[in-house]
This record gives sequence, structure tokens and C-alpha cells, in this order.
Amino acid sequence: MKVLKFWGTSVWSSEMIKKTAQIVVNTKNNDNVVVIVSAMTKVTNTLIDLCEQIILWDQTKVSEIYYSLYIKHIDTILDINPDKNSIFYKKLENELINLNNIIKWLIILKEVSDQNKAKILYYWEILSSIIVSSAINSLWVKSNNYLSRDLIMCDWSYLISECDYDKSEKVINQWLSEKNLDNEIPVITWFGWWDENNDTYLFDRWWSDYVWSLVWRFLKAEAIEIWTDVDWIMSADPRIVEKPILWEELDYWVCAEFALVWAKVLHPKTISPAQEKFIPVYIKNTFNPDFKWTKICNKIDKWIKWINIDNEQILLNFVDPTMIWWYWYVYQVVKILNDAKISLDALATTETSFSISLKSKLFTKELKEKLINFNENFKVNIYENVTKISIVWDTIDNYYILWKLDEEIIMVTSWAYWKSLTIFIFNDNKSELLKKLHKNIFWQ
Repeated sequence: MKVLKFWGTSVWSSEMIKKTAQIVVNTKNNDNVVVIVSAMTKVTNTLIDLCEQIILWDQTKVSEIYYSLYIKHIDTILDINPDKNSIFYKKLENELINLNNIIKWLIILKEVSDQNKAKILYYWEILSSIIVSSAINSLWVKSNNYLSRDLIMCDWSYLISECDYDKSEKVINQWLSEKNLDNEIPVITWFGWWDENNDTYLFDRWWSDYVWSLVWRFLKAEAIEIWTDVDWIMSADPRIVEKPILWEELDYWVCAEFALVWAKVLHPKTISPAQEKFIPVYIKNTFNPDFKWTKICNKIDKWIKWINIDNEQILLNFVDPTMIWWYWYVYQVVKILNDAKISLDALATTETSFSISLKSKLFTKELKEKLINFNENFKVNIYENVTKISIVWDTIDNYYILWKLDEEIIMVTSWAYWKSLTIFIFNDNKSELLKKLHKNIFWQ
């Protein structure tokens, strides 16, 4: 069995959905298949905007947004199958009507709680799953869409949920025992789940890959395929670097290190379920299905795999000569970040100081005041417009990289995971720096 996950670019139009359906059917010729789909491109952000307009009580704007969603999905399914009497058209129209009824009710209430926001946002995949199922059926292969609300058991948090492995596995095994995958291709949503009270809960938006990779764990798939708009994973951003290295195979651990920057393709939590049993993960291109791909597997390779540069960083340096006698300094800073739901990018410590890095957009005036004022003995140095260089490898000499860099270094963090080196410098020319560093490391 194979699990195929299709990102939004694979279902952004009727033409791409037809290509996606053909890829699924071609795969079905050799393996049983379970399909996981994202929302159509821009639908996610549109529904988020819809919730914001409801809060603002802009009824005209709300109506315009809903109508645009309605037309987008109706036109798409009719382009795939013009029969308005098909079960898929009727199912899609019914879900759109349900969404509209929820919106009307919330306008009357003049508020959108987390509970109701989750209920609205879950529609982004309900609608696309119906359309993809319709496209597969149009190729004379039976398909039905299924909702994760019927399959996943989680903790109690409306907008950020975690999976309960044991309960979910029992439910999914029961569901699977009732399916004949030889004669059917299930198309499943994986962002949400419901409880016995009909309340909707969502997984974190950036954890979708992790959630669908659990399908392998529960269904015991032989491989996971991620279908997106890139041929494979590269050594650097191809929009900046002229000759990036194209990796045909990568190690699980290396991918976990740089996955967040490649979040469009892969989330770090995707790796863990596959890595447990060394199940391969393939990155494939829906626009170019016959081209080569990246295979993520158990592979040891002593070479640098990836370089990324982010020039929108803030570096905070906390200094106190008495810090060596106390244990709670770092804890207090991390607690402030935790309360603000902010994760730090890097951390370096000495006996009397420590430094952290954050994304500039997260360093608000309120956060700045809390970090500066939480302890009067601290001297806090703030460095703005700092550039972060992230290098991921399997095994290589740090000094080799630092020698090739030829820049004044502010801070370095290394060997936290034995797979990465992070360097902070002052250099706001991201493109030229990445080109130079990539050339020096890979081509000289």
C-alpha cells in the first residue's frame, strides 16, 4: 500500500486535479492507494480572512468571500464532471450550504470562537476531498472521500491538536477492515477531527504532513509520497543559486534538521513515523510526474546537504557576572517566549551570558519590554538585522565551513544535533552571500 499526499498546488485548479487523479490511478495499477489532500490553493487563507471579516461584522465582505469560494469549487467540479446530478456535485453543494449556514449564524452572534473557527476552517479540505474523489471516479476508478473526524482521536484543543496513537489506530484498523482497497481509492482529509458533541478540532496548520504520515503507521503503508511543485530537494534555494545540487537520496536525520525551512514540502514531524520502520518518503512533482525525485531514507553520507540564509533575525545577548551561581536565568527568558507562543531559533551560553535569536517579525515592542525588564541585574544587548546562515550535513569539519565563510561572526551554534551548523553575521545581502557560500563549498 502507498500513501499519496497532495499539496495545494496539486489541486489548485481543475486541470491540476485531473493530473492528480491520473497520477493516483496510475499508481493504483501497481499498488493499493490511500490519498490525502490539502485545500485548493489560497482557500486556506481565504477562510481565515472570512473568519476575520465575521469578527469585524462586515457582512458585505463576508458575502463576497463566501461567494468567491462557492464559485471556485462549483466551477472546478463542473469542469471535471458537468453532471449536476452526480453524487459528488450534490455532496459538494450540500457542504457549501452547510458552511453558509454556519457563517450566517456567526454573523448574528457577531463573534468567532476558537470552536467555531475550527469548524469553518475544516471546510478547506472537506471541499477539495470531494472534488478529487469526483476526478478519480471520472477515470472509471471507484473513489470516495472520508473525513478525519471519523478516524482520528486527539487531545482537547480546538485549533492545535495532537494525535492519540492508540485510540486512533484502533478506529482506523476498524475502518480499514470495512474497506476493499482493491476496488476503491479513499481520499481523506487530515486537518480535523470531531467529538461526540459534534465539535470540530484542528491539527496545527504546519503539522499536516506529520498527521498524514501517521496513515503509514496505522495502515502499514510501504511508502509515503509527497506530491508538490518541486522535482526534488536541493542544496539551496534555486531562485537564488544558479546551480543547486539535486539530492536523489537524503538521510532521515538530515531532513529533520532542515525541514522547517522546507515546510512547504516537508515538516520535521513527518519524518518520525517513517523513520521508526525505515519506510521511504518520496518528494515528487505533480507538474512533472515522470521526472526524478528525492528519496528520504536511512542513508549515511559525509557531505554538506543544504545551505539557507535568513537575514531577518534579532539577536539578544543577556549578560550578568553572577549568572554562574543561578539556574533560572535561561528558564525565565524561555518562559516569556513560551507565554508568547514564540520558539527561539538558536541558543548559545557561557558561564556569565547567553544569547538567543528570534525572527525579527516576532520581536514586538511588548516582547522587547518583557525581555529587557524581567531582571534588573541583566545587561541586554540587542542586535538587529542579523543574518543567520544554516548549514546541514551528515559529518564534516566545522572549521572548513568557517574558513570558507570569510565573514565576521557574531555567534555560532553547532553540534546540538550533530547535523548542523548555525552562524550569525552582519550581512544584509542575502542573495550574494548565498551564491558566494554555495559556490565556495560545493564548486571549489
